[in-house]
Amino acid sequence: MKVARSLAIDRVTIADVPNPIAGRGEVVCRLLACGVCKSDVTDWYVASKIPTVLGHELVAEVTAVGEEVTTVAVGDRVVVHHHSSCGHCRRCWRGHETLCEQFRAHRIDPGGFAQMMTIPAELVPELLTLGDVDPVAATFVEPLACVLRSQERAGLKAGDTLLVVGAGANGLLAVAAARARGVESIWVREPQAQRLALALEWGAEIHVNEQVDVAIVCTSDPQAIVTATEHLAPGATLCLYALPAPEAHLAIDQTKLFLNELTITASYSASSSDMRAALALIASGEIDPLPLVSHRFDLQETQTALKLTGAGEALKAVIVG
Repeated sequence: MKVARSLAIDRVTIADVPNPIAGRGEVVCRLLACGVCKSDVTDWYVASKIPTVLGHELVAEVTAVGEEVTTVAVGDRVVVHHHSSCGHCRRCWRGHETLCEQFRAHRIDPGGFAQMMTIPAELVPELLTLGDVDPVAATFVEPLACVLRSQERAGLKAGDTLLVVGAGANGLLAVAAARARGVESIWVREPQAQRLALALEWGAEIHVNEQVDVAIVCTSDPQAIVTATEHLAPGATLCLYALPAPEAHLAIDQTKLFLNELTITASYSASSSDMRAALALIASGEIDPLPLVSHRFDLQETQTALKLTGAGEALKAVIVG
């Protein structure tokens, strides 16, 4: 089979590797579609992983099941969650499932940008069957799940006012998810005219200087994070959704932070329950992510997909099998 192996942040090679075999408790899948995440093109984040096969927003068809697998069968189309928590450690008990020590101990082998992949036994229970959901639409289950988690982490509820900073694919999903949550006042800040227009179509308003109860920053730009803090109402919450670089300095007004009892939190990845909730929203039609897909590529074109995503030229690129 073929895999798209990243050798550097800007260099991908198509390599031949042996076809996977399902061991006890494992499942082998065939690629249907895999979304390109912004983290896949974040230099400092990817640098520690390469050479590797990236891709975690994965939808696939089960082609083989190992002994003792009873939850899925050959022919099932599934959303694949790339991590799972133990559910019983201290971090899980406190609602930080994505920080569980087990969470990143298991992964898709070799990754989503491959013709076939092995799902380890620990992740097989996480497989979610699609039903009649379009596979490309289903690649948004994982990013939407991350968005849902961020809104929970921020304590967002109906009646709140929300500012979404950055109207890329995840920022637009944040707008849609907030609407589904019953949030009526949603503002957005986005410098790209086309993305801003799409955010307005999805129900947001252009933010000027309104104070908000919750701000979710869907960009790693440190200045955007600082700007968001300047529009927090007393008692408000700031949620960091994107990945600021390790060396980024945030010049936040600490006096205002104290006197206004502001909360700063962050949200990393998604739990199993977030994945199920995201699939339900997409399957019901309450959130239709397909308008966010700007580019579709085959596996051979993975380097182009990553390049356009990194340059901000692709709103959402998807590799299709």
